[in-house]
Amino acid sequence: MNSIKVFLILFVLLLGCADLATTNKVLELGFREANPFMETAQTLLGDWWLIPKLGFTFVIMALLWRSKNVFNVALVAAFCSTPVVNNVLLIASVN
Repeated sequence: MNSIKVFLILFVLLLGCADLATTNKVLELGFREANPFMETAQTLLGDWWLIPKLGFTFVIMALLWRSKNVFNVALVAAFCSTPVVNNVLLIASVN
């Protein structure tokens, strides 16, 4: 197993957790969820909305594990950082 691939997949898990934390902060600040699927999950599940959000992260990790191209894994990992960066920018704009 390629150690870079393992690192990137674990990085995706870290980004998923960071997305949860920063999304909670953004919601506390009065913003709303931009993803309509997650907004529906928040409406229907209340505080349990984080289960489908983190579940989706695990699905992504499982799919990346099967990938044979490390470049594609890196590309997906970079894409997964987008919501976290957006949330951090929103949080910074309020402070």
